[in-house]
Amino acid sequence: MKQKALQISPNKLYASLLKKKNEIEQQQKIVKSPNIQGSPFINTQKNSSSGQGKIDSKKQRPTSGKDMKDISTVLLKKTHVRQNSKIIETKENSQNLTQSALQLLQKIKADRPESKIGQIQTSKEILQYHQQLIQKQYQKLLDLSKQAEHHQLSQQQQLKQKLFKGPRSISNPDITTLQLAILKAHAKSIPGMLYTGQTKINQDSYKLIQKFGTKENDWYLQVSDGHGTNGHQVAQFVQEILPAYIEQEVLQSPYYYDRDKTITNIFKESFLKTNEDLLNSGIDVTYSGATTVVVIAFENILYCANIGDSRAIIGRYDTKLSVVELSKDHKPDCFLEQARIIQRGGRVQAYSDEEGNPIGPARVWKSDEDVPGLAMSRSFGDYVASLVGVICEPEIIKHQLLPTDKFIIVASDGIWEFLSNEWVIETVYEFYKKGDCIGACNKLVQAAKEAWQVEDEVIDDITVIIAFLK
Repeated sequence: MKQKALQISPNKLYASLLKKKNEIEQQQKIVKSPNIQGSPFINTQKNSSSGQGKIDSKKQRPTSGKDMKDISTVLLKKTHVRQNSKIIETKENSQNLTQSALQLLQKIKADRPESKIGQIQTSKEILQYHQQLIQKQYQKLLDLSKQAEHHQLSQQQQLKQKLFKGPRSISNPDITTLQLAILKAHAKSIPGMLYTGQTKINQDSYKLIQKFGTKENDWYLQVSDGHGTNGHQVAQFVQEILPAYIEQEVLQSPYYYDRDKTITNIFKESFLKTNEDLLNSGIDVTYSGATTVVVIAFENILYCANIGDSRAIIGRYDTKLSVVELSKDHKPDCFLEQARIIQRGGRVQAYSDEEGNPIGPARVWKSDEDVPGLAMSRSFGDYVASLVGVICEPEIIKHQLLPTDKFIIVASDGIWEFLSNEWVIETVYEFYKKGDCIGACNKLVQAAKEAWQVEDEVIDDITVIIAFLK
């Protein structure tokens, strides 16, 4: 063999070495090629014992959603689902909602500025920085909400013009001619039941006023839902004081010149004055309070002011039944509400079992104590909760009545806990066609009571006002 090898000419040996060198260089070019490098399925050096030539597919994968999460993702992500004023447990349950807020704070903390190289700012400065950034994002979301609301109002205005106005002519100018108002209304309230089977004190109250502000077609509808030891006293106090403040301001104000702004100011000032009077009334509101929803009907216009989880809706029929929401439930895990609570030193968290799993809806707590455990983010009273971001400022919604709007329903969460908006309007519509407002109230109250008996060991207080439109 050696003799045979020695007979190879230098030219052939050189050509063989050159060919082998070209093959090695070609393989190296393939490894460096951008078209091949990202594939996790190609191994360009099968004979490499060290494995250094293999492609690390993990490094070529895009970063996960968790790694790419930033402040805007946390802020703008839909974090909960609500039905019948209950929080549905999903992947984004109340515990995860709290974790999202904490992750946001951790992100802020990671990006905090340093006063000097290698020297972190003091905890007081960090807290101030956190609050400023949360406030900035909070304001950004408020602006986005206002833009969306303005767009919705524009669409409603276009629909109103289409429904109200006929062909343009000298005898038929382009103005609104139809007059829509409440024809009649009725209310009903029943007390709940304790787990012992004993009837409890009814902590709900309501107010129904026709000729509100001396005008025939102006109505006032209010439902308050008390909670805590003295919740019934708080609800009764609000039922007596709040309508008086609002009516007094309406009579004294020339609201027809700038009605929207004037009514908004009247609502906010009246709610604030009522809460101040409540704190000075002698009623112990340390851990007691009340939610309240108010609807004022000025002929074609409705104004709704709400704090808490009582609710007002409209049943509309336009080829089919649909729901128009006049109010929004104020739950602690709504991001805008949760951001305010965290900013003011509170925390949002559900009850937990022995294994740490969340039970029931999200609640408001002090950061260093397990009190008050309030399941809403706005209310009258609730002094301890007010120290950590629970407020009495109402959210106000204006609604222009349309010929397709048939009736208004205002009720405490005793109605909404187990009855959906859609089921409620379908039930009431059957009574609306017969003009039976009293029958509609009786039906809803009885249905809600039966639902509580099936779904829970107790029965909440149940209150409803139904107004038929003409």
